[in-house]
Amino acid sequence: MKIMFVSSELAPLAQSGGLGDAVSGLARALGALGHEVTCVLPAYRSLLQSPACPRLVERSAMRLTFHDPAGAFDAFGRLLEGPLFPGVDVAAVDLPSLYDRPGLYGYGDDGLRFVALARAAAYVAEATLPDVVVAHDWHAALTIGALRTSLDRGLTRGVGTVQVVHNNAHQGRYPSSLLPHTGLARDLFHANGVESWGELNLLKCGAIFADRIVAVSPSYAKEIQTSTFGEGLEGMYRSRAHRLRGIVNGIDAVRFDPASDAALPAHYSTTAPEGKALCRRALLDELGLVEPAPGLLVTAIGRLAAQKGWDVLLFALEGLLQKGATIALLGDGDKELAGQLHIKAAQHPDRVWFKSAFDEGLSRRLYAGADVVLVPSRFEPCGLVQLIAQRYGTLPVGHATGGLQDTIRDPLFTPLKRADDVEDPWKSATGVLFSPLSAQALVDGVARVAALGASGRLKEVQRRLMAKDVSWDGPAQSWEAILTEVSSEGRLRL
Repeated sequence: MKIMFVSSELAPLAQSGGLGDAVSGLARALGALGHEVTCVLPAYRSLLQSPACPRLVERSAMRLTFHDPAGAFDAFGRLLEGPLFPGVDVAAVDLPSLYDRPGLYGYGDDGLRFVALARAAAYVAEATLPDVVVAHDWHAALTIGALRTSLDRGLTRGVGTVQVVHNNAHQGRYPSSLLPHTGLARDLFHANGVESWGELNLLKCGAIFADRIVAVSPSYAKEIQTSTFGEGLEGMYRSRAHRLRGIVNGIDAVRFDPASDAALPAHYSTTAPEGKALCRRALLDELGLVEPAPGLLVTAIGRLAAQKGWDVLLFALEGLLQKGATIALLGDGDKELAGQLHIKAAQHPDRVWFKSAFDEGLSRRLYAGADVVLVPSRFEPCGLVQLIAQRYGTLPVGHATGGLQDTIRDPLFTPLKRADDVEDPWKSATGVLFSPLSAQALVDGVARVAALGASGRLKEVQRRLMAKDVSWDGPAQSWEAILTEVSSEGRLRL
């Protein structure tokens, strides 16, 4: 199949978080299955300057006209293309007036910037006629809206469409004044169309027209149909439940591989696990921390944000210290949280370490050296932290929500238990789940891993985690099945 991805991020060229990894990993896996994947994304300044950027050649000039009550204006640029991975090409929308900036996001005209991306991608799809267009999150959703409205003609009608919901909390809501720039008809601005609570909702624009909606885990596909997680779109998701699926993400098992990771002081695998203990000792030396008992070297890695539950983690620190834990934390984001974590580290310099930054190499050493990775997310569509932790033989301790429930097996938490699970829960466990989301529940989850360490079985479980398949191989096959269905349905429209 010819598959077009549209996304605001794509690792290793442009990313601010997990979205870029997820889009890149799925594209590479589908390419490995023999499909032709083209990834359309903005030609950010950082993308064009990235050492990872392939040689891009100009395929066509580009001109987008935007209309508003004050009149019309144009954005001029070009489409640049080049190969990225086997079976995967990049198509970068180079509109300097919109994308030649220091950052990816955070500008007052972000709505217009991603409307431009989606409109450009829709025109590219009309010209190249892929079998399926896959729009990732709200930034790309208008692509589907355009294909099913103003461009729904001729052979373009046969192009299948899939809207991916990576995070329903971010929907691309903008004042109705943005609507003329989208090219959508004014009569689509209503409750059963692209309007939501008086605003233009770009994610809804993709979801209502898509042949399929894919959430990034089965549990999240159910959660977004509830008022707790639907963020005002739960009714729409329920009405389209027959088109809504959930598929967990994978990770790049080549990029994240403790047997070859250049950032690690020692390598290890299921057949040669000794290096993990060396990574643990080296991490303690690097950070100047005291060695805790097995199961009590605890880390957390990621965005300092309420969604990720770092405020709960902050309140849990004293309880973890009382249990004998040594704690290493790496995260960037909320400055107030960062300040409080710095205070805790200063109060316990040999037991708590914190760095407010994104440090790729250090994050790998934390995954490899720790016994436990904390994932106290309030909600988690899928999550990559727990998958990377498992890949590195480190037990995730996560709040029982969204994709964490789908990727962490905890027989003591699962309602339906097999007899052998009750007899020996660690025989099949791939982590610890806890609920409710509270400091005490988190501490209790870590205490279970500490008890495992005291029993002498921690290394056994770590080896089993390393053998767990967290790659894109399985998810890519599920994706292939959906894309095949959508492609077939598209052809029936011709």
